[in-house]
Amino acid sequence: MKFATLAGLTVLAAGYAFADDKVLTIAPEHGTAIRQYVVTEHVPVVTVEFPLELGAVVPAGIKLQQVPLGLVAKVPEVRNYEYFAAGGKVAFVEPYTRRIVQIVE
Repeated sequence: MKFATLAGLTVLAAGYAFADDKVLTIAPEHGTAIRQYVVTEHVPVVTVEFPLELGAVVPAGIKLQQVPLGLVAKVPEVRNYEYFAAGGKVAFVEPYTRRIVQIVE
């Protein structure tokens, strides 16, 4: 019985570890729609002083934007994320952890 409980806790803990490593997958053609949106809507560009890479935690000083419904209509996979533009890239962020889950160049 102790072994079954321990095994269950191990699986549960592993699940939490995988949840922290979430990555958003965006189809290549959707990357084009995202880049066009950023240019045509004049999305504010921020300056970052941290590594702009997957898994990085975005500091509280960086204002995240909600993904507008017009962009969600074209790129539905970004529905539950927030984003910011920096250095010619668009970073999508998991709002609760503020971790970068995808970068579109």
